[in-house]
Amino acid sequence: MELVTEGQPGGPEALAEQAVVAACALADAADPGGWSAGAVEDAATALEVLAGALARLDPRCADILAVVPVAAAAVAERAEQTRTGTAPPDGDGGVDAGAGTGLRRALAAHGITRHRVHRLGSALLTLTLEPSDAQALAALLAQRDGVPRQAPPAEPGWGEGPAKTAAAALAEALSPHGTGAYARVLDSGHVSAGLCPRAARSVITVLAAPAAPPARRRRRGARGRIPGRRHAVGGTAGGLPAPRVRRRAVLSGSGRAVSVGGGTREG
Repeated sequence: MELVTEGQPGGPEALAEQAVVAACALADAADPGGWSAGAVEDAATALEVLAGALARLDPRCADILAVVPVAAAAVAERAEQTRTGTAPPDGDGGVDAGAGTGLRRALAAHGITRHRVHRLGSALLTLTLEPSDAQALAALLAQRDGVPRQAPPAEPGWGEGPAKTAAAALAEALSPHGTGAYARVLDSGHVSAGLCPRAARSVITVLAAPAAPPARRRRRGARGRIPGRRHAVGGTAGGLPAPRVRRRAVLSGSGRAVSVGGGTREG
């Protein structure tokens, strides 16, 4: 990472200083009870954008700051859930220390390997995915959990690009697994999903469970057999044996026996 010694007027140094001044003013003006959901969303977005800018310094900085956009998105989502009354209950326990490892293994077993898993305290497990992998996970959960699906809701997010569509599909697939589970698009274009303790346990269990074997289909044209009855090969309808044909022999004038109602035999 290379840094310049002096910044140019109007360049990053001046803008960064303005950002610091604005952040200090916001912190001084807002007490814990004065935040609105919109203000939390804007502040979280500012954190996410700034972290993304610093992450471009070099790959190591990107790794260090990877959790910041995810954490900022989680805070914004929690504020929105609090506003709408959909936040998970506080008595939901905590995310197990091994839940991250369990989720990574379950995803890898299904070929989903491009992801980041973060455990944010004991209340939240987050999963960051490429849009295509988020869509694949949504389809996988919909197939394996056996929960009937409804048509996608007509709301913003559906059909507005791969990332937003994938986030909306994953959010719908996660909703049966626990209150407070969510999926949203980060400023980087990735999809970030948040799992409360109950949702994390449920998703890991569903992904780790063996797939149900396909249902066996009955062969076309096969007929049922009635126990206790003999079945003739190439028999009549119903599988019953063909009736016997009685033959009555009469003598012709030449002394040859001719059978009536059947074949002929020599007398």
